[in-house]
Amino acid sequence: MRAMPRPLRRLYPIEAVVRRRHRTWMASMTLATLGAAVWGGALLWRALDPATGPGLLGTLLASSAFTVPGLILAVLTIRARTVWILLAAIPICANGMMIVLPWIVLRLRG
Repeated sequence: MRAMPRPLRRLYPIEAVVRRRHRTWMASMTLATLGAAVWGGALLWRALDPATGPGLLGTLLASSAFTVPGLILAVLTIRARTVWILLAAIPICANGMMIVLPWIVLRLRG
């Protein structure tokens, strides 16, 4: 952008710049949401029709198809700044929770 007189700066359109790390963070959170939706759908299916509902292993595999790539993307968003470490902790915990959820369910059952 060239230097321009100050009165014209407000008239010049400013482009919204979306940073790569923000897009990666959003993709990671989207994958965590899809993994949670798999668990929610499986629980709803089991509540409505327990005979044909998916098992724990099938739900884990379907959910892991979303949450493992989401966890990898979440780790890739970490930067040296404290703010990004805190922001990356959100999708790391969300995706990690979906991965350890079967273990939690088995511990609560037994």
